[in-house]
Amino acid sequence: MIFQQIRSATSIISYANKRFLIDPMLAPQGTYPAVPYTVSTGKGNPDCELPCPVENLFDIDAVIVTHMHFDHFDEVAAKLLPKHLPLFCQSDKDAAQLNEFGFKDVRILDTNGIKFHDITLFKTPCDHGASDAVTSFFYEKLDIEKEACGVVFKANKEKTFYLAGDTIYYRGVSETISKYTPEIVAVNAAGAQCPLGHALIMNQYDVLVLMRSFPEIEVIATHVEGVSHATVSRSLLRDFARENKLTKLYIPDDGQTISF
Repeated sequence: MIFQQIRSATSIISYANKRFLIDPMLAPQGTYPAVPYTVSTGKGNPDCELPCPVENLFDIDAVIVTHMHFDHFDEVAAKLLPKHLPLFCQSDKDAAQLNEFGFKDVRILDTNGIKFHDITLFKTPCDHGASDAVTSFFYEKLDIEKEACGVVFKANKEKTFYLAGDTIYYRGVSETISKYTPEIVAVNAAGAQCPLGHALIMNQYDVLVLMRSFPEIEVIATHVEGVSHATVSRSLLRDFARENKLTKLYIPDDGQTISF
């Protein structure tokens, strides 16, 4: 397996000889406004540029969209991605929206698994802050969906890989790890908040608890930096990893590739 960090939650995963583009946010820096009611890096969204020309990201076999928030699938992705590509999403609702954008091969992830060539993809649960009554109120106020999902990848002769998605560390994550026993987990670890003080995804302490609970697992921190409402930077997380001896934590820069 090969993991390439692109920007924020966007990555390319090479697995069992297939390449998956994950959660494509493809707009230039500052295209979208900052997320309201929370911290801001002052650079808009995304808050940095892609590390490569956007067309370099299209040498892929499929796309996975874990949910329809702008930092996981944006207007530029809807316009530029080749419409024939197989595109996996979490629900009928998201599939209908993707079909409206013109995609011809939209497939819905399932907890029982869905096959793609020699790979089985399993939909996994997330708590994208929706269990917090305050965050849930703001989801409704801003008319934004609350649901997100993760994905487990399984194939012969490959390590089991768990893309945790936009979630805090909660029982659903620990139960997924116990069920599928992945050797590698990618966590979205920007510590994004909305509103201020209310977590949407993991921060450094979520990562610490996950790694202390499952010390055998190699962990990739993705979705660090790149969005206006991030509270965790790579430098902060690297310092935290050194202080807490998290030797199996990888924190790739934009454009960096890690092979397992």
